[in-house]
Amino acid sequence: MKRKELTGIFACVALLFFAVYAFAASVPETGQTKCYNNTVEIPCPSPGQPFYGQDANYSINPMSYTKLDGSGNVLPDSATTWVTVRDNVTGLTWEMKTNMDGVKNYNDPHDADNKYDWYDGNPATNGGDPGHPSNGTDTEDFIRALNDASYGGYSDWRLSNVNELLSIVNYGIKSRPSIDTGYFLNTQLSSFWSSTTYMEYSWKVWEVNFGYGDLDDGNHKYNYGVYGTHARAVRGVQSGSLDNLAIGSFDAVDSGSIDAASTAASSYTDNGDGTITDNLTRLMWQQSSSSGKTWEQALAYCEELDIGGNTDWRMPTIKELQRLVDRSRRGPAINTMYFLNTASSLYWSSTTYANDTYGAWGVEFIDGLTKNFYKYNLYYVRAVRSGQSVPLDHLVLSVSPAIQNVAKDAGATTFSVSNTGTGTMPWTAAATSGGSWLSITSGASGSNAGTITCSYSANTTTSSRTATIRVTATGATGSPVDVTVTQAPTSTTSGCTATIDGNLSLQIPYLSYIIPMFGTVSFWANFVYEFNPTYSTLILFKYLNSGINNPPYSCAGSTLSGDLKIHIPDVLLPDGSTHLWLDMEYSPANSTEVNAYFLVTNHGVVSN
Repeated sequence: MKRKELTGIFACVALLFFAVYAFAASVPETGQTKCYNNTVEIPCPSPGQPFYGQDANYSINPMSYTKLDGSGNVLPDSATTWVTVRDNVTGLTWEMKTNMDGVKNYNDPHDADNKYDWYDGNPATNGGDPGHPSNGTDTEDFIRALNDASYGGYSDWRLSNVNELLSIVNYGIKSRPSIDTGYFLNTQLSSFWSSTTYMEYSWKVWEVNFGYGDLDDGNHKYNYGVYGTHARAVRGVQSGSLDNLAIGSFDAVDSGSIDAASTAASSYTDNGDGTITDNLTRLMWQQSSSSGKTWEQALAYCEELDIGGNTDWRMPTIKELQRLVDRSRRGPAINTMYFLNTASSLYWSSTTYANDTYGAWGVEFIDGLTKNFYKYNLYYVRAVRSGQSVPLDHLVLSVSPAIQNVAKDAGATTFSVSNTGTGTMPWTAAATSGGSWLSITSGASGSNAGTITCSYSANTTTSSRTATIRVTATGATGSPVDVTVTQAPTSTTSGCTATIDGNLSLQIPYLSYIIPMFGTVSFWANFVYEFNPTYSTLILFKYLNSGINNPPYSCAGSTLSGDLKIHIPDVLLPDGSTHLWLDMEYSPANSTEVNAYFLVTNHGVVSN
């Protein structure tokens, strides 16, 4: 979108990231539920027995998905047709594939047989090489088609990055594809492009092969035409993980959480006792590492470790180990400010290679490549702990997220319920406060995993309000769990206060622009925050849409200048009480022919 076009429509807006909110990024489980020795499947061992501590001995953030319709509404798990899939652990929403019949159909961007050329015309995100543009058959065309159609009710779809793709691999499946086909239908037994350029060579890009879950660093951006690769789009909140790739809680921010979560120095804390905490995933890591161990020896080493006064160390799963990789570095591909003396070699994970149980998955830290090797080999190991590990021997109630912040207008929101132990766990949900404006419309009861959907009325008061939902599972650890919905108040300066909702959408109800021949024109405009992993320190907002207000508001609203700078005097955050002022300006370096981005240049808290 060119600068002149922007001025014509009026301009756009963008915003957020403030330390007011900290979003964590839960790492989903691998899907492996069986245990193995060096060669074959065995009954899962108990503490102290050989091979204890492997992937299936622990249940932490089990993989969980929800089917959604074409407007983003929750469907029951029994639904036979659905449009998109939400990952309840990461918060990301995924595109569905259709018509896997061996025939490409580029008029349908969801056709499972389509292969695309890799192309990203934006220098800010293409890693230094744009790849090969095509006529309707490159990845940029693919994403544009989804956003132009507001697929699934949204227009902020993007090509998934490498960590996001890895988050949906199911490493427990022996038959192909290595993904939950109960939700992800029509997945090809082949490679899928990621948006992540290979650090050493800008003409290469990371791919994930869903035949076996392999990570491939070798595909050339110029492998086009018949040599193209499949693509799957993603959007949204990385869940408080991805709890959101948080993967945390911003819509398009999730991508940032997942792809760049472990690369930013600020995401780690050196605890000064031989341990490092990843502030995004909530995992605590052994700072040093140990070499020369078989897979069995590495399991025992981690289980017996005592560092920093903690004795609940374990071998990381392959998904947890992958989150340590810093793909902006090589030799080793890890943040060496915190993880000293890391070898550019293979590190074991606790996850067995399901297709050849003689092998186990590991990460080669010279560049972050995922590989599997025979368990008798001698490799490095780095232990992890989370304080959340749960032996598979009892019911454990988990509900996420703990808090939903919603806008003042009427709407609906959801919470995910899961049992992170074994056995059948019946549960019930009820509103214990706020029942006059919030009600449970579905999911008032369930068994094991499920979704609670709540509807709420518009808040016409000038104060925020909170409703509490209590989830009870008799006999389960953690029961009962109280979660809350906090709703923002109506604006005290009607029509002038801009708002940011829980999805980091910025809504400006009144934006004035002076046109010399016509005077002041009043617009409304909508934007959404979008993380750019290449420029992780920038706060960027993507312009969505706008329109003319008639008549204009009489209050002092936001202003747009001729050089496309925006001043917003009052922005209400999702907590319903924090007000900010913001300055932003159009960013030609990050904008494309399709999307316009604004950079936040200054901000501050509005004093009462």
